[in-house]
Amino acid sequence: MQRIKESIPVIIGAVGDEIELHCPATGAPGVYGEVKWEKVNDELPYAYSIRQGILHLNDVKRTDEGVYRCIIRTDSGLATVTHVHLKVSDFVPLFGGNGYMELKPLTDEQWNDINMKISFKPKSPNGLLLYTERQNSNNPNETINYLSVGLKNGFVIYRYNVGAGSAKLMSTYPVVMNEWHKIEIINQPSQATLLVDEDDIIEQDNYYFNTSEGISNILNIAGTKDEATMKRSTFNQPFVGTITSLTISDERINFGENILTKSSNIEKDTACSLGLCQHNSICIPTNVHTGFICDCSNAKGYEGEFCERKILKCDHVTCGIGTCEYRSDGTQFCHCPNGRYGDRCQLLESDNIIESVQFNGETSYIVLPKSKTLRNFRLKMEIEPRSTNDQLLAYQASDYNPKRSNYLALAIRRGKFVYLYSSSDGNIEIESSDEVKINVPYQLDLKRFGNRAELRINGTKIPIRGKLSTFLPGTNLFIGGIPSGIMVNPRIGGAASFKGCISKIVLNGNDINLAEILKKSSHDVTICQPYKNGDNVDIHVPFIWTTLLPPKPTTKPIATSTFVQMKLMEKNNEIIDEIGTTDMMILQSNDTTKALSCIGDDCALQCTPDICGDHGDCEIINGTHIVCSCRDYYDGINCEIC
Repeated sequence: MQRIKESIPVIIGAVGDEIELHCPATGAPGVYGEVKWEKVNDELPYAYSIRQGILHLNDVKRTDEGVYRCIIRTDSGLATVTHVHLKVSDFVPLFGGNGYMELKPLTDEQWNDINMKISFKPKSPNGLLLYTERQNSNNPNETINYLSVGLKNGFVIYRYNVGAGSAKLMSTYPVVMNEWHKIEIINQPSQATLLVDEDDIIEQDNYYFNTSEGISNILNIAGTKDEATMKRSTFNQPFVGTITSLTISDERINFGENILTKSSNIEKDTACSLGLCQHNSICIPTNVHTGFICDCSNAKGYEGEFCERKILKCDHVTCGIGTCEYRSDGTQFCHCPNGRYGDRCQLLESDNIIESVQFNGETSYIVLPKSKTLRNFRLKMEIEPRSTNDQLLAYQASDYNPKRSNYLALAIRRGKFVYLYSSSDGNIEIESSDEVKINVPYQLDLKRFGNRAELRINGTKIPIRGKLSTFLPGTNLFIGGIPSGIMVNPRIGGAASFKGCISKIVLNGNDINLAEILKKSSHDVTICQPYKNGDNVDIHVPFIWTTLLPPKPTTKPIATSTFVQMKLMEKNNEIIDEIGTTDMMILQSNDTTKALSCIGDDCALQCTPDICGDHGDCEIINGTHIVCSCRDYYDGINCEIC
């Protein structure tokens, strides 16, 4: 149970729990006597008892939610009245490796059009997630069809028999332990599909499909009641971790109300103890992807999925030529006159083509949708700084808890560009060699492929050593700053808004329409104005997005320079490798990396050990391309240029 401090104490308990409600006045000086409990505007639940003044509710139901009144009558006849608010949440199960749950069998319709989604957070790389089967009605020992999903060495395995014999699909990448993941399995007469974390898709044709015969058996979750069924599942052990949600044919399963039976050793998930709901909001366990939702009613002045953002306010000054008005939910907004738009009415509708946008260095930011994956991720920006103070250029994290979240960030820190990344493997920080100059255009190109990363500044590759695993993004991708109320990890330092202009944002190959972004998801961002020199003359510096030309020599000279500070650290802050600023050899080269297209198994055949020579590693991207990831100071399609 959770106890929330507010004017009326809030107790949160899951469906099926046994809950104890303590009278808030008990133990107060001078307050003693007989205790009586009532439910406001309703009757007490059927299964209740009062022992020593404590109200016990057994096998809690949804209908038990509400406000309970405690009355203590003293010998003098006076009464002390207090209240407790009970919220009844979903049951989110945590399995220790020896538990199971059983759900009702799949219907014939569900077998004929198999569609399941399961979200989970594993603690072990091996274990059964779900298993069900159809048995021969005349021979219970004969399994006609089955579905089996689980983990083996971290990879998601989907085994099935839909009439043509046993078949298997396996994820391309292993899942990360202690991170939330989502699996979707689809099996129809024409094709079987396994989708992991919305970006790893594996498909296989069905040459024969028959799932309408035999008797449909129970659906086993996380384990089985008997060893024989576990053996038929083809997995050796039960699941260890949390299963937050299960959806079958678009019907969300409520683990507290829809289960037939469960083992007694299943515990409740502890995600609400991680502080993921921000600003004193209430965390309510729920059968959704992350296993909880955040109730912002207790976080006055904040909104968002995690109650992470301050609710924006306005007045006659901040709205410029607009007026500050109220929405039906009580929040404020700037109502703009015809011909104007923007959160401050700062933009003209006539500006259909916006080539560059300006950030004020204090409250500006752009919000882009949460990335599906960082396994294959690319962010390109053209920026023109107006200041070299510490400022944030781009930021995305696994969640909004600044102390525990993994993150990816680009920033200006101590006058230099810096790339910061944190995952379950550790942390890395990479600084550029040269100091940032104001009013000078820069092209930033950040790529992540697999567990590797690459950063180029104006075409020059910044060496990034080591590999760090990806994390599943849980926040929006913020450009140029973050909304008020959101805190970043202390390692990133100051999170001041960018001061300067951005003329281009390309995310995963998609050119972001700046005009549309300003209308829908930006704050205090305006059209970029030229800066003035000492003679108060407007200076227009051309951006260099299309002006980079390769030099005539194919091999560039190597310069010696004080270049990079890199720190690779464990999550518990123990430094396992630290390279201070030293004289390093720097290759001033252009990006000649090129992905080669391939199909299916042909990718593995092309990705031979020698294709990237002695100075690179061959990696398969999305099962459709191969690319040579070159080690420091090497470049070229096959890492042949030094």
